[in-house]
Order: sequence, then C-alpha cells, then structure tokens
Amino acid sequence: MITAGVDVGLKNIKVVILDDGKIVAKGIGKSEGVIRPQSIEAVWSEALAEAGLKESDIVKTVATGQGKYDVDFADKNVTDVVAIARGARWFFPEAAFVMDAGADQTRIAVLGEGNEVKSFVTNQKCMAGLGLLLDIAADRLGMTIDGISALPQGASAGTVVNDGCPVFAEQGMLELLNDGAEKEKIAGAIVDMVAIRLQSILNDKEHPGKHDTVLFGGVAKNKAVVCGLESLSGIEFLIPEEAEYGAAAGAAVIAAD
Repeated sequence: MITAGVDVGLKNIKVVILDDGKIVAKGIGKSEGVIRPQSIEAVWSEALAEAGLKESDIVKTVATGQGKYDVDFADKNVTDVVAIARGARWFFPEAAFVMDAGADQTRIAVLGEGNEVKSFVTNQKCMAGLGLLLDIAADRLGMTIDGISALPQGASAGTVVNDGCPVFAEQGMLELLNDGAEKEKIAGAIVDMVAIRLQSILNDKEHPGKHDTVLFGGVAKNKAVVCGLESLSGIEFLIPEEAEYGAAAGAAVIAAD
C-alpha cells in the first residue's frame, strides 16, 4: 500500500511517501505564509515525481503540523504529538520517549503500549522559536547553519546570552556583536542557550531514558546543539538520518493503518 504524510511547520513543509512501509520519496520546501497552499502543492508534486507516482496512486494521505488544514488533498489530519509518537516507534521500535525540536515548537511525548501516548508536553513559556533563533544567528553572524553545527563543544568560551527567552537571546547576541565579540564565541553562546532551553523541557518529564529517547526536528540535525543537549541531559539520543521528517513519516504510517 502506498501512503503519504505531510507535515506543515512554521518554516518548512515535509512530505514522506511510503510503499509497504518503506520510504520511496521525501520532499521539503519553505512554508511561505499566504502562499503556503501553493508551496504545499509544489513540495507534494516534487515528492510524487521522485517516487515516479501519480496522486491517484496514493491510497491515503494524512497531514499534521501547524498548517495541516492547508493540505486540501489530505484524507485525515492528526496532531503533531500523535504523528511524532508513531514516527518514533516506526524508526525505533524500542523508543519510550520522543522529542521533536523544530523551528517554532518543541514537543515531548511519553510512549506507552502499542500506539498509546501516555503523556506529552509542548513549548514552555518563552520557549518558542528555538530553531528560528539558530537561523537568525547564522544570518546575523555571517555564518551558515552547517558552520554553527560544526562548532566544538565549549565554543562559547564563557560568552553568554540570556537563556530565558529567544528574543532576549537575540538581543544579547546583537549587543555582543556590537561590542566586538568573536562571532564563533557568540554562535557558541546561542548553541548553549538552545541546549539549555531544550533541557528545561526534558526536565518536565520523568527521567527520559538514556538509550530509548528519539530526537526529531530540524534542530536534531545541528550537531553542536545535540552535543550540548546530550551533555546536559545524559541522554544518548536516537536520531534517524531523516530526523526532520519524523512527523511526516509518522503521518504516513498512520495513513497505512
């Protein structure tokens, strides 16, 4: 059976197409405000072309994410938490916890028996936009996301920004830049801030497992942040190569039910 999942986030649209439980195509593109429906169609068409399929070949499509209601060809919509939970167990059957850290939101789900979600938490106050903060930092500092990702642990060398809110962290970054601080140290401070805020939401759950916690989302692709978060939490995250497609893959699995 051929099924598809579409995850429409604040920053990106992700599409995953499964054929009998195997990924046959993926697609990603910008989630662009008022023209988001057209952007969804474009990413959808690219994924179909990659798989060599027509829309009529897809048995069922499930949408998730903040913009799920813009996917007018979806047969069903599900919440982000349900999608990441199914995606986590699909990638890693042993998973007991899953954390999804994206451009805007962060979610954690505790997994139960079968497809049960025992509990979940989402963004804490002043925690939205952590993924976007990394993009803003790269732009302001004249660096690339890959360059920030490659920063070694301790790159901040004692340089700090406000770790209570991304808006205040951005202001602190600009102040440091104006004061002539080294760009790599400022970027390291932003990485430290993101890791600290992610750790704070992990603390809301009762002891996520060291070896059975999955990490999804675009932030999961940032090696420097992951290294910092693992150091703070003591968790060795399970991260699939397709980490940014976790919710979309989960939606496609749900479509196959």
